[in-house]
Amino acid sequence: MASFTQWIWSLSFRLIPTTLLLDSASNVEVDWKKEKEKRRLRFEDLPLQKDDPAWSAWGLWGADDELSTLNLLTEETIREVSKEIKEGISIPLNLPIEAPLLPMNPARKRCNHNILSKGYANDDELDFNTQSSSHWAGLRHYPYQNYDVPRYYNHAVQDDFTGPTASSRIGIQYDTTFPIHNIFLPIQTWQGVESLAAVSYSICGLTRCAKASSIRHLRHTPSRCTSFSKWPSNSTFQRGDILLTRSGWTEEYVLLSDEQKVALAQRKQRAFVGVEGSKDMIKWHWDNGFAAVAGDTNAYQAWPPTREDGVCCHEVFLSGWGMPIGEVWDLEALTRTCKRLGRWTFFLTSSHLNLENGVASPSNAIPTF
Repeated sequence: MASFTQWIWSLSFRLIPTTLLLDSASNVEVDWKKEKEKRRLRFEDLPLQKDDPAWSAWGLWGADDELSTLNLLTEETIREVSKEIKEGISIPLNLPIEAPLLPMNPARKRCNHNILSKGYANDDELDFNTQSSSHWAGLRHYPYQNYDVPRYYNHAVQDDFTGPTASSRIGIQYDTTFPIHNIFLPIQTWQGVESLAAVSYSICGLTRCAKASSIRHLRHTPSRCTSFSKWPSNSTFQRGDILLTRSGWTEEYVLLSDEQKVALAQRKQRAFVGVEGSKDMIKWHWDNGFAAVAGDTNAYQAWPPTREDGVCCHEVFLSGWGMPIGEVWDLEALTRTCKRLGRWTFFLTSSHLNLENGVASPSNAIPTF
């Protein structure tokens, strides 16, 4: 059985020198990132300003910050987790760029691949939505919804992204390089899809959905996340981890016929496996200090989302904390490799598109053992 796995996610562009401040009392240089982390606020202290959105942490890393939770990552993290490279085995975690057959979000176009024959050579032309297959959702993707003007991380608004005053603020180009230590929770592998009902995991049975019959919602709770993380290695989360959950969505999806895949994408009621979107679950993520989260399903959280206090995980993670969300990752080969090697730690690289002003990017994630 695949089990708890620790990862590092290292993107190839963004290693920024740590800013040092001079402490006026001791006249000693102080690493402000480490000092901020030592004084990490309690979830109960959020938001930092009374007029900010629910559970947001705007200003925690400074008024102009664009790194957000990635500030938790350090050079020491890369050096330490690079020790995981022992076997020389690498595994891509992207689905084919044309998969799913139809994007699960009907507002997103499927990938169109055209081979351009020039007589003396060939070129590729691609037309696709950056969130149609395996991807990272960036900080421009999903704002706090219940405002006259939607609100993004650190007070950004739509006019910062589109229109005559648009800028590169919190674009995906800021997420092109960073190191992360990772946690893998292969929940479906451990329990099996049918038994998940007993452990409060939220799942949409794909075959049932494709046939337009009943949809099950079994929500995965914080206590279950914690218990899964300790099985079987009795490990604990570390500040700056990336949390991955394998639900088995991809495994079920590939078994469907093309007709079922089309029906699944076109059904009127969109519902998907995911973590519980409750306040307790949001608090659990904050308390564990994750730098990012990702999974093999379509929204990370169970969909349709729970909206306690009028907000959901997507709003809080992306626009409240600036924490990237990875979606529709292919974790099947990774699970098999972890089982075969009997180890659950490895080094992972992920290189975003260096897209100025971008909203999201294919994840291009590759773990190396």
